[in-house]
Amino acid sequence: MGQIILSQVGATLGASLLPSSVGLGGLGVSGAAIGAIAGTIAGRAIDSALAPTLEGPRIEAFHVMNAREGAGMANVYGRMRVGGQLIWASRFKECRRERSAGKGGPKISDYSYSVSLAVAVCEGPVTRLDRVWANGEILRLADYHWRFYAGGETQEPDPLIEAVEGTGEVPAFRGTAYVVFEDLPLDAFGNRLPQFSFEVVRAASADEGLCALAHGVNIIPATGEFVYGIDIVRERYFPGTERALNMNNDAGEADFRRSLDQLLSDLPGLEAATLTVGWFGDDLRAGSCRIRPGVETRERSTVPYQWSAAGQTRAGAHLVSQSGTSANYGGTPSDTAVLQAIAALQAEGVEVTLSPFLLMDVPPGNGLSDPYGGAEQAAFPWRGRITEAADKTAAVRTAVEAFLGTDNDFGYRHFILHHARLAAQAGGVEAILIGSEMRGLTRLRDETGAFPFVEGLIQLASDVRAIVGPDVKVSYAADWTEYGSYVPGDGSGDVLFPLDALWSSSDIDFVGVDWYPPAGDWRDGETHLDRAAGYTAADDPSYLADQMAGGEAYDWYYASQADRDSQVRTPITDTAHGEHWVFRQKDLAGWWNAAHHERPGGVRSASPTGWSPGMKPVRLIEIGFPAVDKGGNAPNLFYDPKSSESALPPYSTGERDDVFQRRALEAALAFWQAQPFVDQVYVWAWDARPWPDFPVRESVWSDGPNWAYGHWLNGRTSLISLAETVTDLCARAGVSVDASQLGGLVEGVVTTGPASLRRILEPFRVTDGLGMFERADGLVCVDGSSISQVNVNTDRLVEPGLTHTRPLLDKRPGRLQLSYISADGLYAPRVSDARSDLGDTAFSIEAELPLVLSDAAATRLAAQMLDDLQAADTAHIALPVEALALEPGDAVQLDGLPGDWAASDVTDDGLVRHVSLVRAPSSGPVRSRALPGEPRPAPHPAQPELILIDGPALSGAIPSGPVIAVGADPWRGPVTIHAGATANSLIPRAAVSGPASIATLADPLAAGPAGRWDRAGTLTLNISDADLMSRDRLDVLAVSNRILVQNGAGWELIGYESASLIADGVWQLSGLLRGLEGSVISPADAGAVCVIVDRALATADMLPGETGRELVWRAGQGEAIAFTYEDRGGLPWSVAHLRATPTPGGALLSWIPRGIDIPDSWDRPDPSRQRRYRVEALLSGVVGHSQAVDQASAAVPAGHNSARVAEIGTDGRIGHWVSIALGAS
Repeated sequence: MGQIILSQVGATLGASLLPSSVGLGGLGVSGAAIGAIAGTIAGRAIDSALAPTLEGPRIEAFHVMNAREGAGMANVYGRMRVGGQLIWASRFKECRRERSAGKGGPKISDYSYSVSLAVAVCEGPVTRLDRVWANGEILRLADYHWRFYAGGETQEPDPLIEAVEGTGEVPAFRGTAYVVFEDLPLDAFGNRLPQFSFEVVRAASADEGLCALAHGVNIIPATGEFVYGIDIVRERYFPGTERALNMNNDAGEADFRRSLDQLLSDLPGLEAATLTVGWFGDDLRAGSCRIRPGVETRERSTVPYQWSAAGQTRAGAHLVSQSGTSANYGGTPSDTAVLQAIAALQAEGVEVTLSPFLLMDVPPGNGLSDPYGGAEQAAFPWRGRITEAADKTAAVRTAVEAFLGTDNDFGYRHFILHHARLAAQAGGVEAILIGSEMRGLTRLRDETGAFPFVEGLIQLASDVRAIVGPDVKVSYAADWTEYGSYVPGDGSGDVLFPLDALWSSSDIDFVGVDWYPPAGDWRDGETHLDRAAGYTAADDPSYLADQMAGGEAYDWYYASQADRDSQVRTPITDTAHGEHWVFRQKDLAGWWNAAHHERPGGVRSASPTGWSPGMKPVRLIEIGFPAVDKGGNAPNLFYDPKSSESALPPYSTGERDDVFQRRALEAALAFWQAQPFVDQVYVWAWDARPWPDFPVRESVWSDGPNWAYGHWLNGRTSLISLAETVTDLCARAGVSVDASQLGGLVEGVVTTGPASLRRILEPFRVTDGLGMFERADGLVCVDGSSISQVNVNTDRLVEPGLTHTRPLLDKRPGRLQLSYISADGLYAPRVSDARSDLGDTAFSIEAELPLVLSDAAATRLAAQMLDDLQAADTAHIALPVEALALEPGDAVQLDGLPGDWAASDVTDDGLVRHVSLVRAPSSGPVRSRALPGEPRPAPHPAQPELILIDGPALSGAIPSGPVIAVGADPWRGPVTIHAGATANSLIPRAAVSGPASIATLADPLAAGPAGRWDRAGTLTLNISDADLMSRDRLDVLAVSNRILVQNGAGWELIGYESASLIADGVWQLSGLLRGLEGSVISPADAGAVCVIVDRALATADMLPGETGRELVWRAGQGEAIAFTYEDRGGLPWSVAHLRATPTPGGALLSWIPRGIDIPDSWDRPDPSRQRRYRVEALLSGVVGHSQAVDQASAAVPAGHNSARVAEIGTDGRIGHWVSIALGAS
């Protein structure tokens, strides 16, 4: 028999450094063989494909895009970052744009360049392309036109390439995954083609396993105000300052859009989805419970739409409870977001079931009376615990009626009927649920023995039917312990079927069940009952298959916790009538296919309930398993530390186990989808928040840690198994192998060219304990968990018996440095350093594993590899030739040889079977994927806040149009401002390269003095990310430190001397100069907009005749606004020092004119030029006298109590008025 020995890739261990025999990772090889990374022992090669000494995969420090003919194409398993090959590019495209340098200035031409290109990423088919880097920075794909071809054998040529090169002249690149960028702008890359690298995901084959079996999913989290939105919703903190609420990924897409794309690529056979929408209950007592939509905060302003649910706004909705400063739940999804999610699913051909989902917002310290007898109600309980304490009383009906309420209050009916209206509004919804898992209410009886909540559900189904119409299916999702028989624990002997009246209702289309019964009773060790029955593990496929209609809750049950601990199982039988299914909660088929006869007082009724055998199809609305050790022991338990319901399965070690979840789902889906009465199965659950952003962004989503042990599919369906990886690699080399015993998962590995199969597979021996052996039926692969155990007694040995070899102590290595690819999301090379006092630290080994590993896994592996090297024992035993059971790869326990051993080679000389032994692999299969580090989200550009200022001339310049301020945080400029008579006739008017500093008044601003320093007044601003500075008085007089403040009269230009930060985001300005450049001093209210005058401001170009006309303006892709520019900066300034001197006939007014001083002009201001003024006298605000004068004085008649003066401009427009009370000096 021969064995393919797989030794560590990249380790250079010469015979001069190591003893004659070393156990590396548990497999024995010579020092010289390690130095050569040698492979085949036992006298003959298994296959010539495994023998050539070719380089295997290596760790690449840089992911470089090439353009070389004949270069190797990457072949990816799992997820990996690769460089790619440029396979096509168009000519560069040049674009010229002319702009004006200002009024009367020259035209300036700006040039930009773009190119279209195609990059081959790797061999196909792959599952999807997740992220793209350009010059080492994450590329926000939402900003570009791009297409990805997964490398299938049916893909067609790209239409752009075909348009450029000619129809029929372009290959489809079948079998190659590639990406096409169309008109890629190059300005952000220095007008050069950037270096691209790509994150590729190749999950399990769509033709087998979970990816092929899953046709329906539940979409969660049910909470999150905009979690289901397709439009990116932004919270507006300040004018131009926004944060995307539902875009927390580096692609720049809405989270649900990104997650949906991942769902469709991971589960290509998806047909249906249940969309869960959460509202909140606040009390476990049915009669006191209110059900309302909830919000995370009352203080939030959002664009492009505000939160609303069932007509409730943020101000009136339930405010979700908080722990510290964080909400305990996300808010109810906005109705608009729900409608968008339904439309997005339907557009992908997915049938939608709308599931109103009740969550209990009952925090710790609630002080509420507990119907279960506790000091207070348990924290965040399951909705199935809503009840009333006094069963079989009239109080039950009263409480249930209060809980149901009407369509106009905060009762259960309003909760459900609103979602019915939402489904009708969406159109095309395939089904709607009228609730789920209300187990504590459906079993409550009134004084007559009737079930009032079931009656309420029947009426509710009828009301929902009237809203959604006959084409939408209606049902209820019962808990797996609720759908069938009910045996009250009151000693009455009753056997009842409370929900049969609902299931048989003409308004119910199918039986809905949330299916979480036990799928195992596994324990550690070798002596428990299921291990003794011949099953090998909790995820043994045959064990799981037998649990679907067998085991606990079918064949037997535990009568007490003590019985469970000792595995004393009580058979489930119906000795009275032989209807065993009545008491078997897992016997769904028996329940469905039988007539149901209740047994009041234990006496079987002659007449059945309204249910008839096979009456309606069944849908398993929820089915799922936690990704945790022994998750099948209690799939109904969910890990969530904040909730009183949180728990791990019985006897679980608490270790993550993604392999178990996958195998359990495969067994369950294969079984249930083969049942003729099951219409659809929906796996719990797929999160609308995309992987890996959820779960790693804990600063955004506090429930991220729950993912590790939870039922989530995200991030797990994109894994590929070690068995599929090994099988595919061997098939490429022409080697047939049985890898079905491999149980591990592959995080990521890539090959980039011709390589030895042995060297490609080698890393998996270290990580998974992979071994490959030739047996009678061919090559077989095993890992650390699938090795057969053989016990050998020393009295069975024959000559030469047992030989045990140990290395010399002074030749043991004391240090091992393991290089690997980090799973941090950047795929950077890292080194883990393991040291041991048992060896010589001067004797160091360098090893390389070209696999994606978490830092924790790499640390563990490095220590494990060093331990294996130090315990490098070998042994040899001789057995009688009839000892045929022992084969290469078997684990061997020898009573005369302590420790765990494995047979590395078995030979037979006709008389004796010689068995070579090495230390058994200390590694087992990788059963869970690594979590990357928290990625940096793509900055989502805020919608530009456009402020058009028709105000004073700045720095004495003659304005040619409105001053433009554009604010946006985050900023993705430059931004071009367009304007025109209509939205369809916009032309460029200005461009800004940076954001303006926009503020609002924190406190009202009173009027102040003009023409002198205001030492008493202050200006208090709310402004984010500002860096204001104090200046000395001369600098302020020389036009430094200017701010524009909007008031009722327009815009006032103010100078300031001192700037102080008095709170976070709050500045106080003092030492003010008011009314600069002739601007009007007027009071301004708190919240008024202010703009810091700096280089970020621009002046728009206006065409002749546009002044005074309303135009449509838009900054970039922002909202269009209407604005009329009236050239208020060109108005004559207000006069100064207006005085009124009483005269016998009235009053004599006098004043001093003011005007603009243009510092860059050679002409001195001419105060003697001819000026004209309008003078008006008023009585109680009514003009009684008006005249035009051409000198700076005028007489007004008596009989008036005020007067005002304004200069008349050369264009006939009247400037700013200055008023005075007559009789005052």
